[in-house]
Amino acid sequence: ESLAGKDLEKAIQEALADPDRFTFGDILAMPNVEAHAKNNQAIVDLVKIFAHGTLADYNVKKATLPKLNEAQSSKLKKLTLLSLASQSKTLPYEGLAKELEAKNSWGVEDLITDCIRKGLLKGKHNPKAKEFVVEYAECRDISDSDLDGMASQIAAWLESSGEALKILEQKITETKDAHKAEELREKSLKEEMERVKKMLEAKASNHGGHGRHGGKRGGREDGMYMMGMGGMNMGGGY
Repeated sequence: ESLAGKDLEKAIQEALADPDRFTFGDILAMPNVEAHAKNNQAIVDLVKIFAHGTLADYNVKKATLPKLNEAQSSKLKKLTLLSLASQSKTLPYEGLAKELEAKNSWGVEDLITDCIRKGLLKGKHNPKAKEFVVEYAECRDISDSDLDGMASQIAAWLESSGEALKILEQKITETKDAHKAEELREKSLKEEMERVKKMLEAKASNHGGHGRHGGKRGGREDGMYMMGMGGMNMGGGY
């Protein structure tokens, strides 16, 4: 962080060519690098491309940026490959050759193999389909535009989640209301059944009582009739 001027630019150039360095956000965050942008914006813009840009981005601004050496060019192609691999799980060799400025599919396979050896990429070659199937790609530095996009996606997700939560709460309320209504219906049905049961028991009790009273009354009448008949016979005999 104490470097400045030409010494800082030399250190940056070496970092861009380092075959084992593939993240550059820490360089951009250094105060002396930010301050150096006032004197040499081009070198800082070059670091930004290595951090989250591609070979195509470099070619667009090529006239205003420092020239790449062979190691830096190879590094930027690999970084571009990582970006492409993070965007699609299937990478046709023909498209890769164009994006990476490779002369043929062999050049593409060499870049892929080098990334795999460094643990930056995982996947399988499909020679028959002439494509590479991505299983894993190392993440690159996040740009400000990426952060804005992520913030928008999170906001949209939160909004959709809020709507989903409202629908879920509504369904829960409806289910509870339906359950309560079913409980009230069952309670009302049981009460009605109990009322009918009591009414039937009362009717059965009343019918049984009338039968018993009639039997007693009939017994007394029969007895009185027999006594009367006996008296008549006795009187006649007399």
